[in-house]
Amino acid sequence: MRRKSFAEDRCPVARTLDRVGDPWSMLILRDAGFGSTRFDQFQENLGIAPNMLTRRLETLVEAGLLERRLYSEKPPRHEYVLTAKGRDFQPVLVALKAFGERHYPKRRAR
Repeated sequence: MRRKSFAEDRCPVARTLDRVGDPWSMLILRDAGFGSTRFDQFQENLGIAPNMLTRRLETLVEAGLLERRLYSEKPPRHEYVLTAKGRDFQPVLVALKAFGERHYPKRRAR
């Protein structure tokens, strides 16, 4: 079952969430902002299933937030680099981090 698309919505928040509204996409963009570029780096850092990571990377490339670049021809390997649009999204992640630190602080172990 596919979720409703907000790509053509009048609200810019809805249109943005249509591209990056799931946690995995935001975490991939966060890691890309910290310098991760390769599939195995994202997978190791996030603990995400390979098929889900593949779908999220494709979606982020289609949305213009990441660029897929060939870095090895034999065997063919690609890296995923933030575009200007992806870099423009980084302050959103900083704001989410600040909100989370203030309203959902990490609970201390007992």
